[in-house]
Amino acid sequence: MIFAITALLILVVVALAVTLPLLRKPPEHETGLGTGQASVYRDQLREIEREKSDGLLSEKEYEAARAEIGRRLLAVADGASHAPSAQADRRKVRWVAVAAIMAVVAGAGLLYPLLGTPGAPDQPLAARMNADEPDLAVLVARVEQHLAENPDDGRGWDVIAPIYLRENRFDAAENAYSNAIRVSGVTAERLAGQGEAIVAMNSGIVTDEALDIFRRVETIDPQELRALYFIALAAEQSGDHAVAVERFRRLENALPEASPWREMVARRIVLNSERLADGGVVENGPDEEAVAAAAQLSPEARVEMIDGMVSGLEQRLKGNPDDIDGWMRLIRSYTVLGDDEKATLALRQAIGYYGKESEQGMRLAAFGDSLQISGAEP
Repeated sequence: MIFAITALLILVVVALAVTLPLLRKPPEHETGLGTGQASVYRDQLREIEREKSDGLLSEKEYEAARAEIGRRLLAVADGASHAPSAQADRRKVRWVAVAAIMAVVAGAGLLYPLLGTPGAPDQPLAARMNADEPDLAVLVARVEQHLAENPDDGRGWDVIAPIYLRENRFDAAENAYSNAIRVSGVTAERLAGQGEAIVAMNSGIVTDEALDIFRRVETIDPQELRALYFIALAAEQSGDHAVAVERFRRLENALPEASPWREMVARRIVLNSERLADGGVVENGPDEEAVAAAAQLSPEARVEMIDGMVSGLEQRLKGNPDDIDGWMRLIRSYTVLGDDEKATLALRQAIGYYGKESEQGMRLAAFGDSLQISGAEP
């Protein structure tokens, strides 16, 4: 009821603020405008009479000036004759507007008690949480409150984790999936959700941690669609397009015929096939096995091998730096070999090319974070 009274008072104040200017009397200069102009023209007539008598105006000039002033005086007089009716019309319009505004106020005041619920009590969070049909936010708050009191309720963590993921609360989703695994054990569903949350936390980059999780999912359920997708995406992001094509085709075969994912997967297959045909292994730089093998060589042999494997990729990126996968493969190669300085330099160059605020720049920054290197300028 307090709300209804407050709302009605606000409505009355607004109505008065609108209607009072309409009820005010027009300024004197508006109502007496015709009279003032006529007085000016009469003064002008007297002035030209004096100028004629003083010999300053010829008879012809005098007649022309007198005729013009007379014409203006007649126009003012004609306007003044219509002024009362015009003023009456304006007053009528103002009163109609005032009546309409007051009708709205009165109607609102009369209809709200009939159609509204002025006696409805406030509903703070505690009351909404105990409602018979609460909304989603209330349901989430209920589950959160329950889990705070019962952190070993695995079912509660299973319920809230995917909701966090859909609401883009990725940190909370990862924590919820982790707790569900802790309490209820490992399943493909829980691991896949945890891995998806980690990828989302890293702006779409499949980090090593997420990739390990998806590989665990694959051992439990080889047909788990999220695991198939993110493992394929990890291969694409690392520049291993041959593996990416094979993985995306495996995912395509596992998808139902009516799946909305099929078009996206088909595009990924085409994209990775084109990149593989354009460059091959040498142009795209060393694959992970070659890099791992290089790490076992002596420093001199390693330098020689790196120069041979990476030079093609470096040259291509100089001529065509718009290749985010190439940059990521180059950066990963340096980090595997333990050359963080060159990895950091390559990361900064890539971010500098795309811009740190761009989608590619943020993706590269997240990729660097996953490798524990920073693309920020010193």
